[in-house]
Amino acid sequence: MLRSLYIKNFALIDDITVEFGPGLNILTGETGAGKSILLDALQVALGGRASAEYIRAGEEKAVIQAAFEVETESLLSRLEDLGIAPPEDGVLVLSREITRNGRNLCRVNGQMIALTMYRQAGGGLADLHSQHQQQSLLDTERHLDLLDSYGGLVGQREKVNQFYHQWHRLQNKLEQLQTNARETARQMEMLTFQLKEIEVANLSPDEDELLVNERNLLVNAEKISTLANLINQALYNGGGKYQAAAVELIGEALNSVRELSQYDPKVESHLESLESAMYAIEDVAREMSGYLDNVDFDPQRLDYIERRIDEINRLKRKYGETVSDILSYYNNIATQLNELSNSEEQYEQLQTQADEYRKLYQQEADKLSQLRQHAARKLQGDVAAELAQLEMEKVKFKIAFLPLDKPSAKGNDDVEFLIAPNPGEPLKPLHKTASGGELSRFMLAIKTLLAEVDAVGTLVFDEVDTGIGGRALQSVGEKMAQIGKSRQVITVTHAPQVACFAKNHYLIKKEVTNNRTFTKITKLDYDGRLHELARMLGGKDTSNVVMTHAEELLKLSS
Repeated sequence: MLRSLYIKNFALIDDITVEFGPGLNILTGETGAGKSILLDALQVALGGRASAEYIRAGEEKAVIQAAFEVETESLLSRLEDLGIAPPEDGVLVLSREITRNGRNLCRVNGQMIALTMYRQAGGGLADLHSQHQQQSLLDTERHLDLLDSYGGLVGQREKVNQFYHQWHRLQNKLEQLQTNARETARQMEMLTFQLKEIEVANLSPDEDELLVNERNLLVNAEKISTLANLINQALYNGGGKYQAAAVELIGEALNSVRELSQYDPKVESHLESLESAMYAIEDVAREMSGYLDNVDFDPQRLDYIERRIDEINRLKRKYGETVSDILSYYNNIATQLNELSNSEEQYEQLQTQADEYRKLYQQEADKLSQLRQHAARKLQGDVAAELAQLEMEKVKFKIAFLPLDKPSAKGNDDVEFLIAPNPGEPLKPLHKTASGGELSRFMLAIKTLLAEVDAVGTLVFDEVDTGIGGRALQSVGEKMAQIGKSRQVITVTHAPQVACFAKNHYLIKKEVTNNRTFTKITKLDYDGRLHELARMLGGKDTSNVVMTHAEELLKLSS
């Protein structure tokens, strides 16, 4: 429900705040006073087209703020999806600032957001209608939505929609598999070649490092043998007749220390150190002796290693910087090849799933079609009854079911509203046949029937009673009041037969102060309503007859 509308520097409006209430809110005033300006401002606040032409002369910017009471879970969920915190007090404030340089600032509860998000945030808060802008009725694409809403078929339609999209998602995958069949074959051939090339190489982790180390030993075998022999001689064998080995020299030192300790016990502590050195040197000498036995220059082995390293380097250039990278790449392409090899099996599985969802879709779509046929028959009868109350009892109304070339997310059906305004005339599409007044009453009939199921909390009408007279005007007022029992209704009217049904009545006047024109809005009390209805009935004539008529209208509507 629209709680309030603040407007500053918009057209003839200087600075006003209008507090709206539940039920039927009526806006009246003389022609040109600015009644429709309020609705234009509301449309801008909801994300409609904003132009610098709206800015009041002499001002640089205009500001419009609309405060709505919100309760629906769908709206709160939409706000959350947009990253907007739900209002703690249940009031959503939409604020729009229009500047002459074309810059528009949009805020939701003080949070600045882009215009597209702003429109989404305000979507579904209000439904605006003017005499020739009954969007829901003139747009044939909306007729099916109206029928489904009336019949309570939204849940069934959502089920159809889900099966449809599951079916088409699988169909798209199947088409993609077919389209990519040739590319898949080429890719499989390439992956198979790479897989075999790496398999034939029979690589092992860190093999390249081990080979490089072994090659280094083989290439330097002669130098290694010489050095190992020198080490062995120095430690154990000695360097000839005049050069003793390290083992011999330490052995002599041990004997001397033992003998010395007999004279000076303090040197005994060195015996253990020399003995440890003796054992260490003997261990190294033995190891170097064994090392020499294994040092051998093998030209054939060196040639194999060189060729093996070249092969590994060639694979590195193609598949990875290390052997581990190559083996990892091998595992990856093996997985890819397995997936591609299973593409035919995958295709069959997808085809089976697609057929299942197509069958489910068709079952639920057929069910939806039957429910729509039943709802259409009931809606035709209910609309005829409502139109009769609006002095249109001779109008024939029918919902035509149109064939579809292919299934859709909405099911197997499309519909169009047809009417014959006069007896003897054929049924024709609503937008090609109905006059402005007929459209207005037809729209009211539909809205009356949908009031309980329509998610929109605020309905706004701009002079939709134009072109209607007599008893029909009173019926229009009654219908608006009836809708107002479950929805907030805001309407601009020139008809006292409609205005008398207002729960909240606002008078819009144009005043000139200091050569500037201002639009003023006043909420009327009983006496104010009485005088305004008298004005609407008799213009400047405020005789007792006119006042009595106005009083009768108020009594009639109470």
